[in-house]
Amino acid sequence: MSRRRPGVSELAVVLGLLVFTSLVVLLASPVHRSFYLGSGADQITARAFPLPPLPGLARTDRPVVSPVAVKRRMLAPDAEGRLLVPVADEIPSRLPAYGVPRGWELKEFVGKADVELVRAEGSAAIRLRSDGTSFALYRDVVVDVERAPMLSWSWKVVRLPARGDVRHGGTDDQAAQLYVVFPRWPAPTLSSDVVGYVWDTTAPAGAVVTSAKAPNVKIIVVESGHAQVGAWRHYQRNVHDDYVALFNTRPPRAGMVAFMTDANDTGSTAEAWMGEVRFAPRALDGRKSPTSMLR
Repeated sequence: MSRRRPGVSELAVVLGLLVFTSLVVLLASPVHRSFYLGSGADQITARAFPLPPLPGLARTDRPVVSPVAVKRRMLAPDAEGRLLVPVADEIPSRLPAYGVPRGWELKEFVGKADVELVRAEGSAAIRLRSDGTSFALYRDVVVDVERAPMLSWSWKVVRLPARGDVRHGGTDDQAAQLYVVFPRWPAPTLSSDVVGYVWDTTAPAGAVVTSAKAPNVKIIVVESGHAQVGAWRHYQRNVHDDYVALFNTRPPRAGMVAFMTDANDTGSTAEAWMGEVRFAPRALDGRKSPTSMLR
């Protein structure tokens, strides 16, 4: 007996239900409203955007934090499109201060994280240390990188992981890593795009890598080797142009930034100090990227 094919009217009903369901999800979720309607960006729950796969990690839909709903502030640009991602929403009176800085969330992948807020460059920085571990700090943002394409940040590497090389899965360890996450609705965990900037031990500056373990993660090596270890390095990238070059399409709005350090693949140690991150419409005077923009 042949199976009856659905008629046009039935297909229209199914399509209508799908559209209706999508609209309900969009309007009911403050996170989706903030990304796609530009409203309700003040507070979100900790489960809202699970961290997408980063280098060395398998894809997963499990939340990156405890299922207990914890409110945290989502950062949004000012009237001119500028956005500052501070190292902490509140600086303690005494530094160093051990633990995750206020405003950030922690995801431990291998072992226990070692995180401190320390004094640096006349302000504060986040110190990340790994002894065969892998972890990330992340926080939510809402940034239209077509309007604010210039990404700037600073960091200092104190110790590079021995034999680290982002080009090979077995040695994919870097002391200093910055990721910009571009969630794609309705499944941000599975379909997010990620642009990463790293200081690698071995891979040359300017190298571009697609993570072998997470193909949605594209990585640019902005610093390499030991020559500048111990010195603060300042960077500026056109993250919009980098995204277009890496993914061959226009970017959605950025939804998360993350710092990461790991030394688990090489079984070694690593340490990096992270400064604030900025998105801006124009380049900052006197700050140049040590590598040319992608073409």
